[in-house]
Amino acid sequence: MVNARQAKTAREKAAAMRAESARKEARSRAIAIVAAVIAVIVVAVIAGIIIQMAKHNQDEKVAAATAPPANLTNDGFLVGKAGAKVTIEVWEDFLCPACQNFEKLNAGQLKKWTEDGTAKIEYHPVAILDHQSTTNYSTRALNAFAAVINAKPDAFETFHALLFENQPPEGGSGLPDSQLIDYAVQAGVDRAVVESAVTSLKYKGWTQKATNGFSQKGYTGTPTLLVNGKKVTTLVNGKEVADYSPDNLKTYVDAAAKG
Repeated sequence: MVNARQAKTAREKAAAMRAESARKEARSRAIAIVAAVIAVIVVAVIAGIIIQMAKHNQDEKVAAATAPPANLTNDGFLVGKAGAKVTIEVWEDFLCPACQNFEKLNAGQLKKWTEDGTAKIEYHPVAILDHQSTTNYSTRALNAFAAVINAKPDAFETFHALLFENQPPEGGSGLPDSQLIDYAVQAGVDRAVVESAVTSLKYKGWTQKATNGFSQKGYTGTPTLLVNGKKVTTLVNGKEVADYSPDNLKTYVDAAAKG
């Protein structure tokens, strides 16, 4: 009986040892699998970072290698008398519906101020809405803007108005290059000159630099409007929000003119 009990005990111990060994082996396999998965994830993340850094560096190189268009003032296009006491900065995207609305509401007032010397306007078009078209329309329109002011700055106001009057809807393909060229010609630019610049995206690097500058200033949406460096806003429930209504804009301009 003693031998039988001892034999049983030995078998149980052996079984327990085998079970414990199996558990350890299973844990080791699980740890190895988790480690392998983590390693794959880490490699993927590092590869993604490297790719993004390479793309960023390439974009920076493209921007740096592209000469800006002529006739810029403070990296924007100036309309009005250089000596005007009030400076209105207008940051806008040619695909932005809110920018179109701003232009509709304020075009007459802005024109009056620039003509009578009350204020000068620095236009800073950017391309933050490429994702809202299937053809990077914001960049293409901004490139066309650069081509126009480089070739014939006097054509800016007409071209600028045409782009907003005929603004395409978000989510579509945007205006084709041929239409951008036609509007530039309508504004008074030589077709051969503007056609080459538009179709080759001659100023693409500059459009990237201009748009990066917008983001680096901490601006997040268009239109962004400043009067003598102060953002045009109004208080709503104790918070400052953008307000580009003609009356509010006039309040800021009047205050700046008096200051």
